[in-house]
Amino acid sequence: MLDPKARAPLLPRIALTGATGFVGRAISDALGPDRALITALARPQRGRVLPERAGLRWVQGTMDQPGALADLCAGAQVVIHCAGATKALRARDFHEANVAATGAMISAAREAGVGHFVLLSSLAASRPESSDYAATKLAGEAMAHRGAGPMALTIVRAPAVIGPGDGATAPLFSGLARGWMPVPGGKARKARFSVIDVQDLAGLLISLAMGGDGPDAARGGVLSPFGHRALSWSDMAESAARVTGRRIRSFVVPLGALVLAGYGADLVARLTGRAQVFSSGKVREMQAGDWIGEVPLVTPTPIDVTMQRCLAPFQRLGNAGKGNVAACDRSPE
Repeated sequence: MLDPKARAPLLPRIALTGATGFVGRAISDALGPDRALITALARPQRGRVLPERAGLRWVQGTMDQPGALADLCAGAQVVIHCAGATKALRARDFHEANVAATGAMISAAREAGVGHFVLLSSLAASRPESSDYAATKLAGEAMAHRGAGPMALTIVRAPAVIGPGDGATAPLFSGLARGWMPVPGGKARKARFSVIDVQDLAGLLISLAMGGDGPDAARGGVLSPFGHRALSWSDMAESAARVTGRRIRSFVVPLGALVLAGYGADLVARLTGRAQVFSSGKVREMQAGDWIGEVPLVTPTPIDVTMQRCLAPFQRLGNAGKGNVAACDRSPE
């Protein structure tokens, strides 16, 4: 019989940035009210309806508002900093989102007495010369090191993160669902790359934040995890073929065309004022060789399961009921 006088266990208090983004949503979804109390930062946006549930409190504000960051960190034991930019019109925009914002966040966490700061970075930080994005991810890490003070600091350099609901990879999975996969030419054609399922990455970040046991929960330092270490474009096509039951036809985009497309995307972004993930910088990253993580997850999601979840929203109506694809559907937001 339960003792009515027994106190409920104290739940860890986590401050989360990037909670409305791809990885942040996965973290919030995985952390129910019985696991942690979350305070999450959200940029004010007309028409946005933030989800409400027990154990989740929203702070409306931006990374350049000290008051909002102080409110976010008040009472938190750990910060998971996922906010950042993967696309920008100019190098200074990347700097503001990936460097200055990290500095502001780690200062707020230190002043609030937070014990542990978990920074989601990118494997791109290992080659800062490849793009403005990569350079600012490394600079953001350096900013965190300088500002951490007595806080424990864990940096997670994520490889390619895949899962349903990511606008950046939607064109790739849309094409695969229809039986086509573009393959970048040049060095990228034979390059190998690590990937991690977004739910696996969320689970890792949560384990780090909550001080779990096991290899997935090592605390402190720089961690370069992966779910699948060295995939090729052929591996991705073969997985899609198994999931969809159809032949995937690959076609190579010549390097010259890829470079021109990257510069064209830059021009369109500047003319429209709308940044895109695909850019000349992204083309340079593609041509930088293999992108391989260092630390394997203990129980990664099988690649076909991840691929199934990614492809489900793009399956044609006639194929929606094939196998258990429909059961794995999570439509992109």
